[in-house]
Amino acid sequence: MSCVDSIKIVHYPRDGGPYTTDTILQPSWDILERELRSMHNWEKPNLFLDQDREVPGRNCMGICGGSGVYHVQIADDRACWQQAFNPEGLNDEVDVWLSDQGFATKAKFTWPVEDAVKLVRWYYDHGTPHPSYSWSA
Repeated sequence: MSCVDSIKIVHYPRDGGPYTTDTILQPSWDILERELRSMHNWEKPNLFLDQDREVPGRNCMGICGGSGVYHVQIADDRACWQQAFNPEGLNDEVDVWLSDQGFATKAKFTWPVEDAVKLVRWYYDHGTPHPSYSWSA
Protein backbone atom coordinates (compact mmCIF):
# COMPACT_ATOMS: atom_id res chain seq x y z
CA MET A 1 0.00 0.00 0.00
CA SER A 2 1.31 3.42 -0.96
CA CYS A 3 1.90 6.30 1.43
CA VAL A 4 1.10 8.76 -1.37
CA ASP A 5 -2.47 10.08 -1.43
CA SER A 6 -2.05 12.19 -4.59
CA ILE A 7 0.41 13.61 -7.06
CA LYS A 8 0.30 17.07 -8.58
CA ILE A 9 1.87 17.58 -11.98
CA VAL A 10 2.70 21.13 -13.07
CA HIS A 11 2.79 21.99 -16.80
CA TYR A 12 4.21 25.16 -18.38
CA PRO A 13 3.39 25.90 -22.03
CA ARG A 14 6.26 26.91 -24.33
CA ASP A 15 4.34 30.02 -25.42
CA GLY A 16 4.62 31.53 -21.94
CA GLY A 17 0.94 31.08 -21.09
CA PRO A 18 -0.23 30.28 -17.58
CA TYR A 19 0.78 27.01 -15.97
CA THR A 20 -1.72 24.24 -15.29
CA THR A 21 -1.80 21.57 -12.62
CA ASP A 22 -3.15 18.04 -12.92
CA THR A 23 -3.89 15.95 -9.84
CA ILE A 24 -3.97 12.17 -9.77
CA LEU A 25 -5.56 10.61 -6.68
CA GLN A 26 -4.24 7.34 -5.28
CA PRO A 27 -1.69 6.89 -8.09
CA SER A 28 -0.24 3.47 -8.77
CA TRP A 29 3.53 3.14 -8.85
CA ASP A 30 3.39 2.63 -12.62
CA ILE A 31 1.59 5.96 -13.09
CA LEU A 32 3.95 7.81 -10.76
CA GLU A 33 7.04 6.33 -12.39
CA ARG A 34 5.72 7.27 -15.84
CA GLU A 35 5.14 10.87 -14.69
CA LEU A 36 8.59 11.03 -13.10
CA ARG A 37 10.43 9.66 -16.12
CA SER A 38 8.53 11.98 -18.47
CA MET A 39 9.42 15.14 -16.55
CA HIS A 40 10.84 17.93 -18.69
CA ASN A 41 12.84 20.83 -17.27
CA TRP A 42 10.73 23.38 -19.20
CA GLU A 43 7.28 21.95 -19.86
CA LYS A 44 6.78 19.59 -16.89
CA PRO A 45 9.37 20.50 -14.25
CA ASN A 46 7.50 19.84 -10.98
CA LEU A 47 5.85 16.87 -9.31
CA PHE A 48 4.49 16.96 -5.78
CA LEU A 49 3.63 13.80 -3.85
CA ASP A 50 1.25 14.42 -0.96
CA GLN A 51 0.56 11.96 1.81
CA ASP A 52 -2.58 13.96 2.59
CA ARG A 53 -3.84 16.25 -0.17
CA GLU A 54 -5.86 18.21 2.42
CA VAL A 55 -2.61 19.36 4.07
CA PRO A 56 -0.33 20.58 1.24
CA GLY A 57 3.27 21.41 2.04
CA ARG A 58 3.50 18.90 4.88
CA ASN A 59 4.41 15.22 4.67
CA CYS A 60 5.16 15.57 1.00
CA MET A 61 7.89 15.17 -1.57
CA GLY A 62 8.77 17.62 -4.32
CA ILE A 63 10.67 16.66 -7.43
CA CYS A 64 11.95 19.36 -9.74
CA GLY A 65 13.74 19.04 -13.06
CA GLY A 66 13.67 16.49 -15.81
CA SER A 67 15.73 15.89 -18.93
CA GLY A 68 18.27 13.91 -16.89
CA VAL A 69 18.67 16.20 -13.84
CA TYR A 70 16.41 15.97 -10.78
CA HIS A 71 16.25 17.77 -7.44
CA VAL A 72 14.40 15.80 -4.74
CA GLN A 73 13.20 17.22 -1.44
CA ILE A 74 10.78 16.23 1.31
CA ALA A 75 8.81 18.07 3.97
CA ASP A 76 7.90 16.59 7.33
CA ASP A 77 4.71 17.18 9.31
CA ARG A 78 6.02 20.61 10.41
CA ALA A 79 6.76 21.68 6.81
CA CYS A 80 10.53 21.50 7.42
CA TRP A 81 12.15 20.74 4.07
CA GLN A 82 15.25 18.61 3.42
CA GLN A 83 16.89 17.88 0.10
CA ALA A 84 18.66 14.71 -1.00
CA PHE A 85 22.43 15.27 -0.93
CA ASN A 86 24.60 13.72 -3.63
CA PRO A 87 28.15 13.28 -2.24
CA GLU A 88 29.48 12.84 -5.79
CA GLY A 89 28.04 16.20 -6.89
CA LEU A 90 30.03 19.38 -7.17
CA ASN A 91 29.39 22.93 -5.96
CA ASP A 92 28.74 24.10 -9.54
CA GLU A 93 25.30 25.60 -10.16
CA VAL A 94 22.97 23.47 -12.28
CA ASP A 95 19.83 24.73 -13.99
CA VAL A 96 17.11 22.30 -12.94
CA TRP A 97 13.95 24.14 -14.02
CA LEU A 98 14.11 26.41 -17.07
CA SER A 99 10.61 27.90 -17.47
CA ASP A 100 8.64 30.46 -15.44
CA GLN A 101 10.56 31.36 -12.28
CA GLY A 102 13.08 28.57 -12.86
CA PHE A 103 15.31 26.92 -10.29
CA ALA A 104 19.05 26.32 -10.04
CA THR A 105 20.95 24.55 -7.30
CA LYS A 106 24.38 23.09 -6.67
CA ALA A 107 25.09 19.81 -8.48
CA LYS A 108 25.50 18.13 -5.07
CA PHE A 109 21.71 18.39 -4.70
CA THR A 110 20.86 16.85 -8.07
CA TRP A 111 20.45 13.30 -9.29
CA PRO A 112 20.24 11.32 -12.51
CA VAL A 113 16.90 9.71 -13.26
CA GLU A 114 17.65 6.24 -11.82
CA ASP A 115 18.58 7.69 -8.42
CA ALA A 116 15.51 9.92 -8.52
CA VAL A 117 13.38 6.84 -9.20
CA LYS A 118 14.90 5.07 -6.14
CA LEU A 119 14.33 8.11 -3.90
CA VAL A 120 10.73 8.52 -5.08
CA ARG A 121 9.92 4.79 -4.89
CA TRP A 122 11.08 4.63 -1.28
CA TYR A 123 8.95 7.63 -0.40
CA TYR A 124 5.98 6.16 -2.27
CA ASP A 125 6.25 2.92 -0.25
CA HIS A 126 7.35 4.26 3.15
CA GLY A 127 6.51 7.98 3.35
CA THR A 128 9.98 8.72 4.72
CA PRO A 129 13.37 9.76 3.30
CA HIS A 130 15.35 6.92 1.73
CA PRO A 131 17.78 5.82 4.50
CA SER A 132 20.64 5.01 2.09
CA TYR A 133 20.83 8.63 0.93
CA SER A 134 21.92 11.70 2.91
CA TRP A 135 19.47 14.56 3.46
CA SER A 136 20.32 18.19 4.13
CA ALA A 137 18.24 21.16 5.27
